[in-house]
Amino acid sequence: MLNIDSTSSELSAIQHQFGSDIFQLAPSPKLASEPPWILLNAMERQAVRIDIFDSLDLSGVFRQIQYRVASDSDWNDLVFGRYFPAKGASTVKGLQQFPSASYYRQWLALMEGLDEEKAGSIRTLQQTWFGKLYWVPYPSSDRMWFTKRGGREWTMLPPGESRNCPRLAINPRFNGKNVAVVVGEQQADVRGPDSSAITY
Repeated sequence: MLNIDSTSSELSAIQHQFGSDIFQLAPSPKLASEPPWILLNAMERQAVRIDIFDSLDLSGVFRQIQYRVASDSDWNDLVFGRYFPAKGASTVKGLQQFPSASYYRQWLALMEGLDEEKAGSIRTLQQTWFGKLYWVPYPSSDRMWFTKRGGREWTMLPPGESRNCPRLAINPRFNGKNVAVVVGEQQADVRGPDSSAITY
């Protein structure tokens, strides 16, 4: 039988570690002369809690971002699937950042220790938790933080010429809502997904 207490404890530990792991793995521009994309120092990154993903006011977190409101399918399958793979899911060769995150290693170990049915049930619980987050870094197939400048479907903040900086996925539940993403003194209304293909 599934030990509910033990599994709940493991899930709580994974969720508690999630934000800190993500920000400790956050990238910097390749050129040292460029200002950092992330405003948090090393100690602040380590102390990040999950509530950092509970606001679209990112003015104290990022200096520069590009964001997109994910479609339901992208958020639930692609984005969630890369942060919390299903039991037995294959990973790309040379996967970066995720293997260095302790939450990710704990998650894989949890999935490995359960049979298919129980693993699916736990993953459904985790997906409900994930669905409450406002945003997360938009992962590519081989890394957690993808910083390559995107196409027209990505909104830059602060506004300006498209450039390399972290890509963020906005939860699709904000599609069409009267909310804004804020970076510094700049803000942009949340746009819903368009018909453009996402570029990775």
